[in-house]
Amino acid sequence: MKQKLLALSVGLVIAQSQSVFAAPNAFQDARSFAMGGTGVASSSPASASFHNPALLAIKHEEKHDGFGLILPSVNVKYADDEEVVDQIDDIQSEIDRFNAAVNSNNQAAVQASATRLSSQFSKLDNDTARVDAGLGAALVIPNEKFAVSVFLDGSVKGTVRGDISDSDIAYLDFVASGAAGVPPELDETNLTSEATAIVGGISEVGISFATAFDMDGSALTVGISPKYVSLTTYEYTANVASFDDENFDADDYETTDNTFNMDLGVAYQFGDEGQWITGFSIRNVIPTDLKTKSGTSMDVDPQATVGVAYTRDMFTLTADLDLTENKAFGFEDDNQFISVGGEFDLFDTAQFRLGVRHNFGSSNGSEGIEEESQLTAGLGLSPFGVHIELSGLVSSTEYGAAAELGFTF
Repeated sequence: MKQKLLALSVGLVIAQSQSVFAAPNAFQDARSFAMGGTGVASSSPASASFHNPALLAIKHEEKHDGFGLILPSVNVKYADDEEVVDQIDDIQSEIDRFNAAVNSNNQAAVQASATRLSSQFSKLDNDTARVDAGLGAALVIPNEKFAVSVFLDGSVKGTVRGDISDSDIAYLDFVASGAAGVPPELDETNLTSEATAIVGGISEVGISFATAFDMDGSALTVGISPKYVSLTTYEYTANVASFDDENFDADDYETTDNTFNMDLGVAYQFGDEGQWITGFSIRNVIPTDLKTKSGTSMDVDPQATVGVAYTRDMFTLTADLDLTENKAFGFEDDNQFISVGGEFDLFDTAQFRLGVRHNFGSSNGSEGIEEESQLTAGLGLSPFGVHIELSGLVSSTEYGAAAELGFTF
């Protein structure tokens, strides 16, 4: 089941690149992933469209000023500190043992299995697992007068939760007491507990434009990214006893929609050597939404972020702050991050990156997975204009990784 949830999430991203839920968080390239999710003031031109299109027209170091290509950038995050999917697998295995004991008329084994199932059901109730996945690519021609980038990206978030009914636990406790004798087999007729999977995906194909204005030796840049957006939701609820992740058709639980939207950004570069950059971006300027088959809405709201970066020859320090709160998707809390990252560049050949970000968004009472503080790190290798990026993320509840292949000429 764990592999099924991951495969579903990644599959939705690839396919698209061809209460109220928010859309998945914006796509992050591998460099941003390693630097705490920062990028509004610190992105390279190749990844600017993912964070702030105005950075396309910022004057960068010579190694970043030419034609750039990202093909591809991928990332995956997985949070399951309560081992939800393993719990569901264990429950289904125990149900098989229970039914085998019923068929062999072994009351002692039935009672022992019912005791174990009652405990397993109690532990699973409201436990949650989550998978995030992203895929992106970009082609960029940076220029201070008129910069252009073509990009595509997709992000998907999936959550799964167990919803255990009190009547099931009461029935299992009754069977465990021996008062029921040898009961019938367990199936969806005498168990009502369920597991629900909710998946939402957003993919974008767009083109970014940016230009710079001289401000007495400093530079003010503005950028815009009109884009074609595809939305997908998937909501699937199944009885825990009869759930089979190989025997359902995703199309029966899927909704889709297509629309146009845009991102806006500004950046200001100043200092004796242009070492300071401040940035501001608004993603998804036009609010939109998509309802699941059950009528629940996945909202795509404007997301505003401000950032600052300080860059010298061998290092970059940067910080981002979300000005708007992203409503929770599925079974999780709302998120609003403050992020800090750094990069040390060794002779334009190897880059070492660290980052941290903290969620100060409000709790929405979902009792789902909380995102608090996350630590990130990464390594970049850039010989002869080829960029290989590897990144990782860890928190008290989540693990993640990202990889990217890029070129600069």
